[in-house]
Amino acid sequence: MKPITVEGSRFVDAQGRHVILHGVSMVCKDKSKGYIEDWNERDFEKLRQWGFNVIRLGVIWDGVEPLPGEYDEEYVEKIRNWVRLAYRFGLYVFLDMHQDLYSAAFSDGAPEWATLTDDHIYAPTALWSDAYLFDRAVQTAFDHFWRNSPASDGIGLQDHYAEAWRFLASRLCSEPNLIGYDLMNEPFIGSEVAHMVGGMFSAYGQLVSDRTGEPAPDEAGILEIWSDSEKKLQALGLLDSPEAYGEIMEATAPAQDAFEREVLTPFFRKVGLAIREADPDGILFLETNYFSNLGVTSSILPLTDQDGRRDPQQAFAPHGYDLVTDSEYVHAADGRRVDYIFANHERTRKRLDMPMLVGEWGAYGESEHAEEAALRVQRNFERLLCGDAYWCYLYPDMDRYSSFRAVCRSYPMAAAGTIVSYEHNRVRDAFELEWDEDAGAQAPTEVYFPDAEAARSASLTLTPASSRYEWNLLRGTKAGILSIAPASGGRRKLTVG
Repeated sequence: MKPITVEGSRFVDAQGRHVILHGVSMVCKDKSKGYIEDWNERDFEKLRQWGFNVIRLGVIWDGVEPLPGEYDEEYVEKIRNWVRLAYRFGLYVFLDMHQDLYSAAFSDGAPEWATLTDDHIYAPTALWSDAYLFDRAVQTAFDHFWRNSPASDGIGLQDHYAEAWRFLASRLCSEPNLIGYDLMNEPFIGSEVAHMVGGMFSAYGQLVSDRTGEPAPDEAGILEIWSDSEKKLQALGLLDSPEAYGEIMEATAPAQDAFEREVLTPFFRKVGLAIREADPDGILFLETNYFSNLGVTSSILPLTDQDGRRDPQQAFAPHGYDLVTDSEYVHAADGRRVDYIFANHERTRKRLDMPMLVGEWGAYGESEHAEEAALRVQRNFERLLCGDAYWCYLYPDMDRYSSFRAVCRSYPMAAAGTIVSYEHNRVRDAFELEWDEDAGAQAPTEVYFPDAEAARSASLTLTPASSRYEWNLLRGTKAGILSIAPASGGRRKLTVG
């Protein structure tokens, strides 16, 4: 049995406590380094001090299977070393088969032998992710993958990918802190994106016309705006309401709906079944098509076994990014659009009836102005009671950047029952938590505070008032964990500050 399992809409630990998984993505995309970064004990110790309890740990298909059917045991053992280092510092891990622009030939992901382009030549774009939308080589490589076109050995590309996952799971599933598998980072639709972009641009053009009374700009005019960061930021000012933003995003939905139901879900099922041959219990983390990162409603379906029964260990793992991400204006994310994105993800989570962990958010990098944008996302996580993994770990001084105040935050790591609500109210500088404690609970409720020294000196109220609690400070830092002993069950409330 894994240390974290899925029960309904909750992640639950071995003591039956409701767990909020909160952590960071770590991945080395550099082929020249063998896809292995030089992180060390100090890096993992800091993650623990910052209150993280999970790592979304990237692996690269090109690293796992550099030649068709030949697996790099040394690379997998180096991944194992990271998993074990995380275990030493009390961190769970789930593996993320990472890709950007599909292939190591373009960015990172698939090996070159699995990259079929029909002689299209990749040309980097000023904003790297625009290659998804406009580069024929990238799109064609995805098309071949979704068609399961054969590699040089006659075996389908998807079949190779699924078998690489089976191999990886068979080698690492026994690690005691490994909780699951993120099946593919940001799967992209391929050349069918033209229908999505066309729908989005058409809807945007109509919005411009409605707002200004001028004729709608044609696609060439919109492309000119899109490729200029300043013009793009100004244009996004029109998408200043959930209604306007939703209208643009949902214009892409018909093509995405067909892809996610008819192509992506069956692919996830194939990979899930391969992993299940090696690991019957690990959580299968299901991502969405690339466009759902922006709030387009996802149509993925729960995974089933060979007999059509729903797999009990799966979770929804979307990403959440505003349209300014990957630009110099990343700090200018619009809060209303951000709220729309996560509200849409919550609707999908309810439809799927599984817990949610937002596998990527942020990407603020070294921005000096991203604190408010990050705090807006944090409030969504509190409201939705979902897990998260910030993108991405910046070393050695991640805590220097403006977004860190939202990344390193007070939260309930584990509650002896079911969390009802929690919030760090920064106006009143107070942390509040309510939970329904299980009768007969044995393990404590644990709450992380970045500044436990200040929290200890603040007022603390706890129901019932006779409850026992203790502070456990983390070595070498002001942070600590408030441990609250179980009482007699029922609704409980904590206020600090």
